[in-house]
Amino acid sequence: MEHPVKVSVVMPTYNTAVPVLKAAVDSILNQSFRDFEFIIVDDHSTDGSEAYLSSLSDPRIRLLRNMEQLGVTKSLNVGLRAAKGRYIARMDSDDISLPERFEKQVAFMESHPDAIACGTGYENIGASSGVHPGKSEDMNRYRAKMLFTNPGPPHPTAFLDREKLSEHHVLYDESLPYAQDYRLWADICRYGNIYTLPDVLLQRRSHDRQVSRQHRERQIQCDKATQGKLLEELLGRVTDEELDLHYIHSTGYYREATISPEIAAWYTRLIRANESLGMYNQKAVKKYVVQIEKRLIRQTFRRDMSKAEKAMLFFRYLPFCSAVKATMETTLLKIRGRQTVHNNDSQSKGMSHE
Repeated sequence: MEHPVKVSVVMPTYNTAVPVLKAAVDSILNQSFRDFEFIIVDDHSTDGSEAYLSSLSDPRIRLLRNMEQLGVTKSLNVGLRAAKGRYIARMDSDDISLPERFEKQVAFMESHPDAIACGTGYENIGASSGVHPGKSEDMNRYRAKMLFTNPGPPHPTAFLDREKLSEHHVLYDESLPYAQDYRLWADICRYGNIYTLPDVLLQRRSHDRQVSRQHRERQIQCDKATQGKLLEELLGRVTDEELDLHYIHSTGYYREATISPEIAAWYTRLIRANESLGMYNQKAVKKYVVQIEKRLIRQTFRRDMSKAEKAMLFFRYLPFCSAVKATMETTLLKIRGRQTVHNNDSQSKGMSHE
């Protein structure tokens, strides 16, 4: 399929401060890779930033304005439907793409025909700082991780194969105003592999007005909606109580979450259901459950616990510890059996000597 451009950059914006918005726009226009269109979806801004956007004259820019505020998810789909490029590059209006971002992501996708998406490492700027290199996971483990938490890559770094999205009729789920990337990864990892380049190619702005901070509870509900969909595919009907239990213990967001017979039974149910249906790599599911249970066990520790009490928690709850325990018990029984036979033989010899 021929495309008029190689990359379609899709950036929704709503009332972004002009200096911040200008830094984002300039970072795209100054990319070393030049063959792109820049689709800016203005979600009915009311702060004057639309005047700045209207002043932009670069011919690669396509400015689309929503007649009413639709929200990020629907605005992303406006951009996806308008895109003409071979690939889709995501961009947030308060972030900065480093100059070689598109060059490196295009080269990676062209050399990995199995990929449906790739992300990159990033650097936090603003209210918090820190460099986070990217790391790709084995896809068996990636897909298993999907059951328990959002596996990434960081959404603003996403670079997507538009032909594969179109072939499978994939758009963002508009029922999810937040955490729309989690559902996207869950949908597209069925049709191709997802990678994260180690290169740090985006500066991600951190500030108190971010959606993830302002609307944390609604974001959690959207996360749960994706997890609930995946769990019901595996288990059948899942109650709200079961979904809450799963989310609180699986994501790693809750330091107060601890191990219990109830949560151990829940993970055993997941493992057995997958063993029956084979929806995910069983070894990867088991490894991820063990990782979660180790974390929960450590969060169960009390200051007054002895080392022996802590060890017993591992023996009680971890599948591999149960196997070790069973092996030890079997070995002890064999030793005791040999000792009994030896004692009986000794008694018999003593009696015959007499």
